Amino acid sequence: MGLDKRSPDETRLDCFVGEWTNTGTVFPGPFGPGGPVTGNTSYRWDLANRWLLYVSRLELPGLGSYEVRGGVTYNRQANRYDAYAINNLGSLLVYEGQWVDEATLVFTLVYPQPRSARVTYQRQPDGTTVMTSDRTSTDGSLETYFVTNLTRE
Repeated sequence: MGLDKRSPDETRLDCFVGEWTNTGTVFPGPFGPGGPVTGNTSYRWDLANRWLLYVSRLELPGLGSYEVRGGVTYNRQANRYDAYAINNLGSLLVYEGQWVDEATLVFTLVYPQPRSARVTYQRQPDGTTVMTSDRTSTDGSLETYFVTNLTRE
């Protein structure tokens, strides 16, 4: 497939494009005492419509202003989505993702600590999307530490 034509796997991400309001909860842990989260997220296609770029700006209890920027692209050779995120905490995070069904996109951390975190996007029938972030707990299992509902503005 040439560079001028997007694959169905790329166009499948079109559901994220736009402006979103975030409301949710962060649970007590490394990011602070926990509590309500508010903010906004913007998704747009760029770089020949091959990268879904995003910016999230959130207010986190105990941490204050948190910003993360990144991008998602479809890796045709590996048949997966590659995602990159940088944040105002100075972190670079690299994920690999797959749709597990028509409404659920799951990204697993591959850098810096492989399989120690996961981000899941679950599209809801009402048009909202629930984003859940999980991290490794003390017993080695994944536990949820952050949940936000994305609602189109």
